[in-house]
Amino acid sequence: MLTRVHHVGLVVRRLEDGLAFWQGTLGLRIAKQATVQDQGVRAALLPIGRSEIELLEPVDPAGGVAKFLARRGEGLHHVCFETPDVAAELATARGAGLPLIDEVPRPGLAGLICFLHPKGTAGVLVEFATPPPGEHPAASAGAGPFEGVALGEVTARSGDAASAATLFATRLGLARKAAEATPGVTAATVTAGGVNLTFLSADPGSSSPDAAALRQAIESGGDGLAGLVLEVPDLPAAGRALHAAPARDIRLDAARCHGVPLRFRAAS
Repeated sequence: MLTRVHHVGLVVRRLEDGLAFWQGTLGLRIAKQATVQDQGVRAALLPIGRSEIELLEPVDPAGGVAKFLARRGEGLHHVCFETPDVAAELATARGAGLPLIDEVPRPGLAGLICFLHPKGTAGVLVEFATPPPGEHPAASAGAGPFEGVALGEVTARSGDAASAATLFATRLGLARKAAEATPGVTAATVTAGGVNLTFLSADPGSSSPDAAALRQAIESGGDGLAGLVLEVPDLPAAGRALHAAPARDIRLDAARCHGVPLRFRAAS
């Protein structure tokens, strides 16, 4: 059983630069930090409401994260789901015919972990993790205008949003949820522990700006993780801190956030 989105992994060139935004700007606190030799990374976990952000700096030029950085640059890398029994979850995924990166669980910063291959999960690199006994998620995060900030949604590009969401619902057991989309875009959502995973695809034949941008992104980068939506109790205060114009939500270009497109919205 997958109980929550444990964290979203982000690749950065330098850990300190990533912390300058997530810790320095948003006020998140580091819960864990270590060098994970077998993954070739320096990593830090920062709680953000119901989930966590994991920053990954490659330290092994031959490692998978270093190759990701060289090929794609900084940005979204994987989504990790917490489970009370990572070995059982891995066996379930194997039985469902999903291709695996790890045949057995191994130690990681989040606890005992394993990865599924993204070719079987709609282009999304999926990690399972069982945290150490007694380790519980933090209740809140952020500081100043970002006090109480939480991860609300992870978005992913897909050639077929409905099929991608169905795969995560039927093969990984995530709950379905109603989705909202902009004109020209189809959305399909699954959820775990209060955080949504929403797949977005361009409507065939639509020429809306959002559809055109999504179609171009899929053509250039394929299916996969596309952005994060953060929820804040005081959206106007967050906007002033980010020097963003007042609006129903606030969007930050990926260049401002080390390759991660961010959208802020008011907490419901």
